[in-house]
Amino acid sequence: MPEKKIGELLVENKLITAEQFSEALEMQRMNPTQPIGQLLCQMGLLKTVDLENVLDHNNKRRKLGDILISQNLIDEERLNNALKISKEEKIPLGRALVRQHLVEEEQLSRAVASQYDLKYVSLAGVRFDQELSGFINASFAQRRRIVPIRCRDNCLTIAMVNPLQRDELAQLESWCKMRVLPVIATESDIIIAQQKVFKLSGSARHDELNFELSEDQVRESSKSKYVSDFISADVDLLVKRIITTGIRDNASDIHLETTEQGMDVRYRIDGILQAVEMGADEALISPNSRQIISKIKIMCDMDIAERRRPQDSSFKMKVSKGGTVRGVDFRISTLPTQYGENVVIRILDKRSGDISLESLGYAPEHVFALYQTLDKPTGIFLVTGPTGSGKSSTLYAILSRINTPGVKTLTIEDPIEYAIDGITQTEVNDIVGNTFARLLRAFLRQDPDNIMVGEIRDLETATISMRAALTGHTVLSTLHTNDATSAVTRLIDMGVEPSLIATTLRCVLAQRLVRHSCQKCRTRYTPSEEIMAEFGIPVNSAMEFVQGKGCPACNFTGFSGRLPIVELWIPTRDELLTFNRRPDNRTLHNAVFAQSNRPMMIEDGFRRVQAGETTLEELLRVVPFEQLEAGRERVARLFAMK
Repeated sequence: MPEKKIGELLVENKLITAEQFSEALEMQRMNPTQPIGQLLCQMGLLKTVDLENVLDHNNKRRKLGDILISQNLIDEERLNNALKISKEEKIPLGRALVRQHLVEEEQLSRAVASQYDLKYVSLAGVRFDQELSGFINASFAQRRRIVPIRCRDNCLTIAMVNPLQRDELAQLESWCKMRVLPVIATESDIIIAQQKVFKLSGSARHDELNFELSEDQVRESSKSKYVSDFISADVDLLVKRIITTGIRDNASDIHLETTEQGMDVRYRIDGILQAVEMGADEALISPNSRQIISKIKIMCDMDIAERRRPQDSSFKMKVSKGGTVRGVDFRISTLPTQYGENVVIRILDKRSGDISLESLGYAPEHVFALYQTLDKPTGIFLVTGPTGSGKSSTLYAILSRINTPGVKTLTIEDPIEYAIDGITQTEVNDIVGNTFARLLRAFLRQDPDNIMVGEIRDLETATISMRAALTGHTVLSTLHTNDATSAVTRLIDMGVEPSLIATTLRCVLAQRLVRHSCQKCRTRYTPSEEIMAEFGIPVNSAMEFVQGKGCPACNFTGFSGRLPIVELWIPTRDELLTFNRRPDNRTLHNAVFAQSNRPMMIEDGFRRVQAGETTLEELLRVVPFEQLEAGRERVARLFAMK
């Protein structure tokens, strides 16, 4: 029995009538290269989603390799070799075929169009309307490799390298408030078209910040007499724009990643790496990738000729915005890779001004408990968590609280991130021997009331900090641990005497940062059954969940900003006495949290989910794994009580 064609299937499923199918066939005779399914969609006789459903349900979508073989572009052996490369290097099959010069880019795109029953278009010589840049966010278009090319009769035609998922197409139609017609084009055509379409929104926002090199940095940069010859003025401006974008969007890191095609620039915003709209600058990055890296090396006095070994350095800049000038530190790390060097720039924005626990998003009950504990004049207060969990910001907020005219406060930091009036801040400098331990000893001779130690890294720093707390000082510091009770076991493992910890420890605050659901595009949704099961939430629960669906305000991520989820432990006398038995962390955590009413970190996170501030998926991403089991039991009990 012959296999049914797509038109017959559409008629059989009553998606179109036989007369409509005949009408489309007449249209196809005038344009034989256009697939019948696409013609029906263009004529408004068939929805794209219905066409996709029929193709997938009836396995009518041929594999890309089979299409190329049927067109005599490759043979089985070459296809198998390309599939092997695709699997080993984790790249799409099409890219592997083009890289091996087995097919031309246009041949590949035509095959993809045939596979998905879409029209192939060439964008060479196409003139684009200025209004097209307003329909789709440029950053989203660059990530998905798509570009709007035409808007007629309430229909937006979008060219793409590979078809978007159905939900993404539906989301695009929701954003644009019109029907979206997908077509296929080559990747190189789309990249060129993106520059033409989005160039009008190029770098205007970069003018919001103006850069000025600090005096020390000017002297360092002027060492090389070849700088002006090797680095063009355009590249110098491009580097500043890359950095400006990072500061403007509150990124913590800038990643310059060298690839076979050139260079990708990504920014870590709210803890997640993202591509950010850079307008017309995007086209200049890859052709100038080596000069960009060399310029950054020159700025921080690295060896410009060394490309085979990792290097680390730093530089400083002054940033002016609205007449206000502030200093920004940058830590640079280079790494040799297969296609060149990768560079990561850590942004340490030395912002000044008041910062409080309330402004950071702490719950009122946590703020009250912390402030009440801080009223005790001595002891050590620890903030714990991994890198990037907001520990430093929390310490600065606490410093702002205890910083009064009648006390003297000294800090040892690596590096100084916030400038606070009335506090003496010192930066670690290992080159000259100013380590945490050495500066801490010097601090004790400066008659301080409060001391902040940026991080306890070794036994010497830990012991001196504890003894400072024992002799009447308030000491604030951080530790890299997973939860609150791990701080005690970590200090004991370092070699600190348990009796010393028990005598001085006043408070431990363990925390993580979860991304805040975007307030401008929040919508209700239902998490998957697997996600709900992870938290012990019944599938038939009446609890409402919200998430950001993605909009220009949140760079189409669904999240904007971050909030802390915390685990606060203010030890009781009985709990302090258990330290002498050197308990393991599981035993200690069970005694402190599981057998008491103290909320665990996962419970604080679940409270934020209930308030619509974040999602279960985000909570699952950041909460320590060992807390899930205990947290699941508590959440299940919460629903059982309702």
